[in-house]
Amino acid sequence: MGTPCISVIMPVYNGEKYLRPAIESILGQTFTDFEFLIIDDGSTDSSVEICSSYRDPRIRLLSNGHNLGLIATLNRGLELARGEYIARMDCDDISLPERLERQLAFLNRHPDVGLCGTWFERFYRNESIILKPPTDDRLIRFFLLFDNAFAHNTIVMRKDFVQRYGLRYDPEYKYSEDYEFWVRCAQHTKVANIPEVLVRYRFHPENTSNRFRREQDATADRIRRRQLEALAVAASEEEIALHNAITTFRFHGDHRQLLRAKTWLEKLLALGVAQGALAEAAACRYLSRFWYGACGKSADLGWPLWRLFCSSPIGRAAEREWRWKLLLRCLLRRPIPLTGSAAGP
Repeated sequence: MGTPCISVIMPVYNGEKYLRPAIESILGQTFTDFEFLIIDDGSTDSSVEICSSYRDPRIRLLSNGHNLGLIATLNRGLELARGEYIARMDCDDISLPERLERQLAFLNRHPDVGLCGTWFERFYRNESIILKPPTDDRLIRFFLLFDNAFAHNTIVMRKDFVQRYGLRYDPEYKYSEDYEFWVRCAQHTKVANIPEVLVRYRFHPENTSNRFRREQDATADRIRRRQLEALAVAASEEEIALHNAITTFRFHGDHRQLLRAKTWLEKLLALGVAQGALAEAAACRYLSRFWYGACGKSADLGWPLWRLFCSSPIGRAAEREWRWKLLLRCLLRRPIPLTGSAAGP
């Protein structure tokens, strides 16, 4: 087998439950010039036997010998990948048949983009939701001030810039290593998300984001702090704590604290427009989900809360359904439960 165009890296650790659909979704791709680099990280279940049962010559099955952890396994994959492009895959997800073909075509059309993800479907049992991270390079960079702008299992990136800058996943950012990695990648190349669902992300209790939510949030808080510092945002410790609380929908406060949240979000809006060359309307639409989340958890303040929400251009840019939902909550004085998420309407 010659040098492949794409190296698909898939770490596996005790993944027997969902492993076959994941493998077959890659082997069934319409684009076929790839190597499938499967790295077993010391599994104690039947994962190795399942992987070994496939005779496709594109599969390179390797073993760490013992459990090294996800970050070390990913970095090993980056070292061993032979393709011009590197794609990521998780052993419990499903890539739609045209995923690699569509992403390669996009990167060929946009030679200045070094890394691209896609929209994706998050599903669990009979429930699913389509998640649409931002697609434009400038908006993605703004998004990275707040959260991870990519689903890890949707990524295809050019190997040359990864190798040129010696980019590797940092073990100091465990559970948010991908978020931190994208931040550094974006310092060296343009980035994008294709506005098309090309991956199905299986949401289940064993996901890292479920099992290690507190640790993941703490690590992501450190990344957000670093991002603010890199942009020379003059932020006090109190403002950084406020930023992290708003971003993770942990914010809850009275009218005075909500005024502080409004001021902070409008400060970031001005920053995005001035430094990021963002269209104000696009930045407002993005920030509206955070302003909706902060206000929604304080809807027991009633009508004054609704007026405060609408007093900001960020609130006025919110989706109509969100505005009506918040108005109803204010009229009924029924806030979003403090344990719930305000990430969607």
